[in-house]
Amino acid sequence: MNSIAVIGAGALGLLYGAPLATLLKDKLFFIAEGDRVRRINETVYSINGKEHRFQAFSPDQLGEKPDIVLVAVKNHHLESIVPLLDALLEEGTLVVSVLNGIDSERFIEERFPQAKVLYSVAVGMDAVKEGNSLNYSNPGKLLLGTKNNDSRDGDLNELTALLDTAGIPWDVPEDIIRSLWWKWMINIGMNQVSAVTGAPYGVFHADKTVQALMEDAMLETVRVAKAEGVDLRDEDVPAWYSIMNKLGPEGKTSMLQDVEARRKTEVEAFAGKLMERAKKHSIPVPVNQTLFRIIKMKELLYLT
Repeated sequence: MNSIAVIGAGALGLLYGAPLATLLKDKLFFIAEGDRVRRINETVYSINGKEHRFQAFSPDQLGEKPDIVLVAVKNHHLESIVPLLDALLEEGTLVVSVLNGIDSERFIEERFPQAKVLYSVAVGMDAVKEGNSLNYSNPGKLLLGTKNNDSRDGDLNELTALLDTAGIPWDVPEDIIRSLWWKWMINIGMNQVSAVTGAPYGVFHADKTVQALMEDAMLETVRVAKAEGVDLRDEDVPAWYSIMNKLGPEGKTSMLQDVEARRKTEVEAFAGKLMERAKKHSIPVPVNQTLFRIIKMKELLYLT
């Protein structure tokens, strides 16, 4: 594994791009189109107070295609980067998608069967991105696995060795699909409730009302997961607190950051997708239906 291309210079793209660039130098680069290439090349990013510069290219500027592509865009931007992926992915290219939600890996596999997709989910970070600055007290952990949970997979082990060298925390869980759904459950609970209430992590640490609303949304996710044959359990909801309480109290979910910056949110990938799956099984999800409507109304007010 000699080179890594990152698509997306948001919080996760920078969180993982910075240590990988320190290790790999010019073998780590961002891929973008049009004016985004210039902006990334000209921007001085501040990551926990340390300045970083990154190199960016359009696909037609590359001499050799990358060995690994790290996809770190918002869920609703996935379709728009298909031309970039089409230009980058060849037989055996390793793809790591750190998008929120449970569908990005399957989407990439179906569109690009020549690539090898590792399933992944970023958990436990409390990064806040404001402008060109990214700050965090907890970098969290990158969970990785193959679709069939083969922990002996050669590409998986090469990648985790690289992450070790770069100082990026990682783990290979026994069931990566469960891990994806578990993170989706957290997003559906905490992210959406924070977007509606404006609550940072510190409020979730202490306030029983906001905790109850978060738990109700998460339990609806558990019920749908069980119907889909995914090993989520009721006890996964209270177990989340041991991780949540380690998040910096001033930190904010990515969805709250989107609302405050008046950007499109990922609500379709959270409550929207849950409602679709719940309908298949005739499972009521009234909390998520209400959260979906409130967040869509917020978007309507500031996006139009």
